[in-house]
Amino acid sequence: MIDRMTLQALARLSPEMVLYHVKRVLRNRLSARFPKAYARHIDRVMARVPTLRSGNAHQAMAQDVARFYDSAYASKAPDAALGRFSFLAQDVDFGSAASVDWHHKVPAEQDFHLWRQKLGHMGFICPMLIRGDAAQQKAVEDFMDGFREQADFGRPECYASVWFPYSASHRILAILSGYLIAREGHRLPEGLQNRIETFLRWNAAFVLANIEHELKNNHVERNLAALCFYYAHAQSVPAAISRRLDRDVAKLIRETILPDGLSAERSAMYQGLSVMALQVFVQTPFLSPATRALAQERLSQAQRAWRFMTHPDGEIALFNDAWFGEVPCPADLVAEGDFGQCEVLPDAEYGRFQQGSIFALFDAGPIGPSWNPGHGHADFLSVEVDVAGYRFIVDPGTYQYSTGARRMHDRAAASHNGPAIIGWEPVSYKGAFRVGALASARMRSENMSEGTLAGELDAPSGVLRRQVTLSHEVLYIQDSWPVHPISGRVRLLVPQSWRIVTLEPQTVVFARDGIEAALTVTSGTMTAATIGHWACRYLQDMPAHTIDLSPPENDDLQWNVSRRA
Repeated sequence: MIDRMTLQALARLSPEMVLYHVKRVLRNRLSARFPKAYARHIDRVMARVPTLRSGNAHQAMAQDVARFYDSAYASKAPDAALGRFSFLAQDVDFGSAASVDWHHKVPAEQDFHLWRQKLGHMGFICPMLIRGDAAQQKAVEDFMDGFREQADFGRPECYASVWFPYSASHRILAILSGYLIAREGHRLPEGLQNRIETFLRWNAAFVLANIEHELKNNHVERNLAALCFYYAHAQSVPAAISRRLDRDVAKLIRETILPDGLSAERSAMYQGLSVMALQVFVQTPFLSPATRALAQERLSQAQRAWRFMTHPDGEIALFNDAWFGEVPCPADLVAEGDFGQCEVLPDAEYGRFQQGSIFALFDAGPIGPSWNPGHGHADFLSVEVDVAGYRFIVDPGTYQYSTGARRMHDRAAASHNGPAIIGWEPVSYKGAFRVGALASARMRSENMSEGTLAGELDAPSGVLRRQVTLSHEVLYIQDSWPVHPISGRVRLLVPQSWRIVTLEPQTVVFARDGIEAALTVTSGTMTAATIGHWACRYLQDMPAHTIDLSPPENDDLQWNVSRRA
């Protein structure tokens, strides 16, 4: 029997998404029973996929894509050639490139195995092709041979490992970009070139037959970017394929890249992938002029939005699913943005403050796209605050995707620092990504000339509100609840890299590297600091001071952050 949360999630899907969900379920069941028949089906699709052409008229496109994978994987290539891999703080040594288990699971993960998906991305092959020696070229051959042997459609969980369309799309982007650059430099033996081209064509056929319209968002974005990249370098583009990709790309951009440039999933991590995809779409020659113009418009905005969501330390914001190291730092790929003291992304409804030593980001928008907010957290009206370039008030982050207590904790409103009601959660979750009941914050008042933004969130008893003001290098925050007295709370996390030097009833002073920062409550109460945790990298916990603030009985909670001279 379908539970209520699943019904709530299904009710938000479009008819197209429902049909593709049904198609995916049928594919999984039928291919498991008849794996050889499904393999023949992919071979027939592959027969219609054109081969790559010998010349490379789109070297700039290849460079843009390769820059993404090369910067992330260049340091891992030497170990990868020996069968040693380090992803997500987990090290695995298979002994050799020929002995890689492409279905491997690390003990730290339960039901969602991101480590093996990253292995299957094969991003490390990009730098191995660009500058690897003969030993690394041999390792590339071993990777492809071993993968083909293990890529059995009848194997349980094959669509969550070797044949996950998202991973297959990354394989195409990473390997093809490295291959085009290496081929241009005459670095590869002809035999290896032929094997790479056959491998890419095989993966392109699979993605073409399995675009993830049932999930939409970044999944379809990866699929379409990979197919556009491949066909842009193919001998020919069948008219039916060019029309299909043009239609799907235009629809994807309009629906999932907001006019202000931020991805509808509102994650600064996935934003980096959107920037790369838009770069591909802009340079895809067979897309219509209108689609390429739309992609160019959104690309310019997306690059600026990515820098908008970047802290002074060069790393991204951690609202929703996000962590450091999954994508390159924005500074490595896009130019620095020009931002004032107080600005907003009007469609994503994020606010940005910066003045002197104080920097802050303010989330006053929805959890994500209603049709699939699977990467969303209930961080409504939350802030991330830096002092003198160091993270001071942090988001709990994303420790892992696997179902369980930690995944629920990281996504819950009670774990974030927006004004909360004890015992009430505005969003219901099930499993790793399913979302049932939804709430949505919104930016309601803006007085940017005076450095003030405000947002609100509907609660059962009324509306929760937060106003944020940056003035004279002090960040002032005022939180209000609809009725009093109420069990209201604001929970703050401060990394333990800041040590407490003064703890008073209304003020805590922290210090690190010769800098002091003060957290002061001017209306309300503050509890003593306890030990908590946050995660800025996947599967890596970091200790944090946890400080709870409570509103006065009949008034708003008012608090501020400042740097001590």
